[in-house]
Order: sequence, then C-alpha cells, then structure tokens
Amino acid sequence: MADTIKKDRPIRNRTWMKTLGAFLALLLFFFLCETYSWPLFRKFNEGTLFGRISNSELFVEWFTPFNTPQFNLFTAFFAITLLPSALIGAVKDIFSRE
Repeated sequence: MADTIKKDRPIRNRTWMKTLGAFLALLLFFFLCETYSWPLFRKFNEGTLFGRISNSELFVEWFTPFNTPQFNLFTAFFAITLLPSALIGAVKDIFSRE
C-alpha cells in the first residue's frame, strides 16, 4: 500500500515557479534601474539590428512598460522565452494532481 501513495513535490521545488520568479525578479530589477536611472545598457546604434528593433514603433509606442526602449526589448524577449515555459509547467502541474 505504501508503494501506491504518490508523493508530491513541495511547492518550492516546482520549476515553473522558479521560472516565473526569475521573470518577476528581472522585471523588478529593470524597474529599479529605471527608477534610479542606473545606466545598464548603452544606446544601441541605429544601424545595428538591436538599434533598429529597440527603436521600432513596436517598442517605442506600443509595448512600453518602461520608458527605456532597451528595457522594453529585453522584457519582450524574456516574456517570450520564460512565460510559455512557466505556463506549460503550471498547466501540467495542475492536471497531474488528478
């Protein structure tokens, strides 16, 4: 009977929570850097790929959680890479409890 009992991992060991926590910590770091005017990134040149992307209409007018276009670019990049992984892990965790 002891073999049939399924042991759940503690909530702090779930990888999707670590991913989501890392994303939120990154956003908090960007917020603090922008609030206290800490220059993390130098301006990207207009002719470079990052310069064209960060100064595009998408990151200057549409997606603007921060005033700095570089923070907007990196926030979008990390949201695209980290949030789907966290969402998939959370959905798997919810449906595996049945």
